[in-house]
Amino acid sequence: MTEFFNTGLSQQEFLEHYWQKKPLLIRQAFTDFESPISPDDLAGLACEPEIESRLIEENGQEGAWQVTNGPLSEDDFARLPATHWTMLVQDVDKHLPELQYLLDPFRFIPDWRRDDLMISYAPEHGTVGPHTDGYDVFLLQAMGTRRWQIGDKPIHDAELLEGLNLQILAEFNSDKEWILEPGDILYLPPHFAHHGVALNDGMTFSFGFRAPSRTDLLDSVVNSLLEHDMGKSRYTDPDLVLSEHGSEINSDAITRLKQLLHQSIDEAEPILASALGKFVTDTKSSLANIAQESLADLPTIDEITRQFDSGDSLSRNLYYRFAWAKNEHGGQLFMAGETYCLDIHGQENLPLLAENSVIKRADWQHLKKDVPSANLLCQLISEGGWNWYSESN
Repeated sequence: MTEFFNTGLSQQEFLEHYWQKKPLLIRQAFTDFESPISPDDLAGLACEPEIESRLIEENGQEGAWQVTNGPLSEDDFARLPATHWTMLVQDVDKHLPELQYLLDPFRFIPDWRRDDLMISYAPEHGTVGPHTDGYDVFLLQAMGTRRWQIGDKPIHDAELLEGLNLQILAEFNSDKEWILEPGDILYLPPHFAHHGVALNDGMTFSFGFRAPSRTDLLDSVVNSLLEHDMGKSRYTDPDLVLSEHGSEINSDAITRLKQLLHQSIDEAEPILASALGKFVTDTKSSLANIAQESLADLPTIDEITRQFDSGDSLSRNLYYRFAWAKNEHGGQLFMAGETYCLDIHGQENLPLLAENSVIKRADWQHLKKDVPSANLLCQLISEGGWNWYSESN
């Protein structure tokens, strides 16, 4: 079994004993690590208008914990003091494809659960305050050193400081404290309070994993029921008994409502994978303008064959999310919140179409043995999910 970094744990043992259960410190997960991006590079990304970024000042000109949303400007950086501030940039793994290799050790966790690689830079004393997150995160120290204090139990109803644009804990008591150096990783499950403070100029790479809320998932299921013309059963009360108060919604009515909702979920079972797939692959609003490409003409199988024969290959668009699911009829591929179906003969091609980072000529030779699979790739190319590149460039 594959070892999880140098912990002595297999990947499965990590999932069984730590994932969403308790924190784990991993010393030198990346041995002799040197950051592939500099603070100046990160600042350049933060100044780009289509890239999501933030600047957090513990003692800003406008008050404590001042938040400035990007794009940042030269004036924003010019006013900064020497210490006590943090710059954060989201989705760096998509903006800089050369950093994709950093995700490889985490690919045993479903890709559709992964959100992004966020990179933060902070000088001495830089922090975003003690807080909790509603998702799993791996914190890789990439440059400098940082002190992390964490609680040993999850907090689900934390009291926050009022009047801030940040969710900072009103009270924080740490149970453990570590100083992380480049190459060290701290894994934190959801809702564990943590507080990181830079001891010197440094960068932290945060690998976050999505955790949809119940209301988000219910909304997706309801939308899928509407799209499939399902869930039309009405509220019924054949067991109605005489009530003293005609306007009262009593406990019996609530019980019937719960039964109706449970029945609706049961009815939706055939489309639950579709509801989840569309939700988790929907493009983040902050990436929509970058991800969206003008729809090209739908290429033919012969045209794609000639392109591969010329030496070109296809690269998956990193701004789009992909997922897939099997079913009794074949399977579904999900991209950017849309669903694409294949029959039982194309089922085996779903991993290639949704998981490969590149598709080469040999892959295409296999894929086009199933015409619906080949046609699906044609459609995905026309919608910007896959892009041509020449390996000679």
